[in-house]
Amino acid sequence: MSDWTPWDEGEYLAYLETERAHFAWVMRHYGGLSEEEARRAAVEFYEYEPPDASHRGFVFHEVAWHWAMEHLMAGCDYPYWHTHPVPEPPPDYPGYVAPEDVARPTPGELDALRRKLGGG
Repeated sequence: MSDWTPWDEGEYLAYLETERAHFAWVMRHYGGLSEEEARRAAVEFYEYEPPDASHRGFVFHEVAWHWAMEHLMAGCDYPYWHTHPVPEPPPDYPGYVAPEDVARPTPGELDALRRKLGGG
Protein backbone atom coordinates (compact mmCIF):
# COMPACT_ATOMS: atom_id res chain seq x y z
CA MET A 1 0.00 0.00 0.00
CA SER A 2 1.22 3.45 -0.85
CA ASP A 3 0.71 6.78 0.85
CA TRP A 4 0.15 8.28 -2.62
CA THR A 5 -2.99 10.44 -2.59
CA PRO A 6 -5.56 8.86 -4.89
CA TRP A 7 -6.92 10.91 -7.77
CA ASP A 8 -10.58 11.71 -8.16
CA GLU A 9 -11.47 9.91 -11.43
CA GLY A 10 -12.91 12.99 -13.12
CA GLU A 11 -9.93 15.11 -12.13
CA TYR A 12 -7.53 12.41 -13.35
CA LEU A 13 -9.28 12.03 -16.71
CA ALA A 14 -9.39 15.79 -17.28
CA TYR A 15 -5.70 16.15 -16.46
CA LEU A 16 -4.81 13.13 -18.61
CA GLU A 17 -6.63 14.60 -21.59
CA THR A 18 -5.03 18.02 -21.12
CA GLU A 19 -1.52 16.56 -20.95
CA ARG A 20 -2.21 14.41 -24.01
CA ALA A 21 -3.34 17.50 -25.93
CA HIS A 22 -0.25 19.45 -24.88
CA PHE A 23 2.08 16.54 -25.74
CA ALA A 24 0.42 16.22 -29.16
CA TRP A 25 0.83 19.96 -29.75
CA VAL A 26 4.59 19.69 -29.26
CA MET A 27 4.78 16.62 -31.48
CA ARG A 28 2.96 18.51 -34.27
CA HIS A 29 4.83 21.82 -33.94
CA TYR A 30 8.34 20.52 -33.20
CA GLY A 31 8.25 16.90 -34.29
CA GLY A 32 6.52 17.41 -37.61
CA LEU A 33 3.91 14.73 -36.94
CA SER A 34 0.44 14.90 -38.43
CA GLU A 35 -2.42 15.60 -36.06
CA GLU A 36 -3.37 11.91 -36.03
CA GLU A 37 0.22 10.73 -35.46
CA ALA A 38 0.72 13.29 -32.70
CA ARG A 39 -2.49 12.23 -30.95
CA ARG A 40 -1.49 8.57 -31.21
CA ALA A 41 1.95 9.35 -29.74
CA ALA A 42 0.32 11.25 -26.87
CA VAL A 43 -2.09 8.44 -26.04
CA GLU A 44 0.78 5.94 -26.19
CA PHE A 45 2.92 8.04 -23.85
CA TYR A 46 0.09 8.96 -21.48
CA GLU A 47 -1.53 5.57 -21.02
CA TYR A 48 -4.63 5.44 -18.86
CA GLU A 49 -3.77 4.11 -15.41
CA PRO A 50 -6.53 2.38 -13.44
CA PRO A 51 -7.56 3.87 -10.08
CA ASP A 52 -5.71 1.16 -8.13
CA ALA A 53 -2.41 1.63 -10.02
CA SER A 54 0.56 2.28 -7.79
CA HIS A 55 1.56 5.95 -8.02
CA ARG A 56 -1.20 6.70 -10.53
CA GLY A 57 -0.55 9.96 -12.32
CA PHE A 58 3.10 10.17 -11.33
CA VAL A 59 3.90 11.02 -14.96
CA PHE A 60 2.20 14.36 -14.29
CA HIS A 61 5.08 15.45 -12.05
CA GLU A 62 6.56 17.04 -15.18
CA VAL A 63 4.54 18.95 -17.77
CA ALA A 64 3.87 17.47 -21.19
CA TRP A 65 6.17 20.00 -22.87
CA HIS A 66 9.20 18.48 -21.14
CA TRP A 67 8.20 14.87 -21.78
CA ALA A 68 7.57 15.57 -25.47
CA MET A 69 10.81 17.51 -25.93
CA GLU A 70 12.81 14.76 -24.22
CA HIS A 71 11.10 12.25 -26.51
CA LEU A 72 12.03 14.30 -29.58
CA MET A 73 15.57 15.01 -28.41
CA ALA A 74 16.20 11.32 -27.74
CA GLY A 75 16.31 10.82 -31.49
CA CYS A 76 19.01 13.44 -32.06
CA ASP A 77 22.52 12.38 -33.01
CA TYR A 78 23.90 14.20 -29.99
CA PRO A 79 22.34 13.69 -26.55
CA TYR A 80 21.46 17.37 -26.20
CA TRP A 81 19.45 16.95 -23.00
CA HIS A 82 22.50 15.58 -21.15
CA THR A 83 24.36 18.86 -21.46
CA HIS A 84 21.53 21.38 -21.82
CA PRO A 85 18.21 21.71 -20.05
CA VAL A 86 15.04 21.09 -22.01
CA PRO A 87 14.16 24.48 -23.49
CA GLU A 88 11.26 26.28 -21.89
CA PRO A 89 8.02 26.31 -23.86
CA PRO A 90 7.21 29.29 -26.07
CA PRO A 91 4.24 31.53 -25.31
CA ASP A 92 2.11 29.87 -28.01
CA TYR A 93 2.35 26.49 -26.23
CA PRO A 94 -1.15 25.73 -24.87
CA GLY A 95 0.14 24.98 -21.37
CA TYR A 96 2.40 28.02 -21.23
CA VAL A 97 2.85 29.66 -17.86
CA ALA A 98 5.29 32.56 -17.79
CA PRO A 99 7.84 31.82 -15.07
CA GLU A 100 9.60 34.70 -13.43
CA ASP A 101 13.24 35.42 -14.30
CA VAL A 102 13.59 32.59 -16.84
CA ALA A 103 15.23 33.41 -20.14
CA ARG A 104 12.90 32.66 -23.04
CA PRO A 105 14.21 31.20 -26.28
CA THR A 106 14.38 33.66 -29.13
CA PRO A 107 12.41 33.00 -32.34
CA GLY A 108 15.72 32.16 -34.02
CA GLU A 109 16.58 29.62 -31.33
CA LEU A 110 13.14 28.02 -31.67
CA ASP A 111 13.54 27.84 -35.46
CA ALA A 112 16.97 26.24 -35.03
CA LEU A 113 15.49 23.69 -32.63
CA ARG A 114 12.72 22.88 -35.11
CA ARG A 115 15.30 22.33 -37.85
CA LYS A 116 17.48 20.18 -35.58
CA LEU A 117 14.50 18.02 -34.71
CA GLY A 118 13.45 17.80 -38.36
CA GLY A 119 10.06 19.37 -37.77
CA GLY A 120 10.30 22.35 -40.08
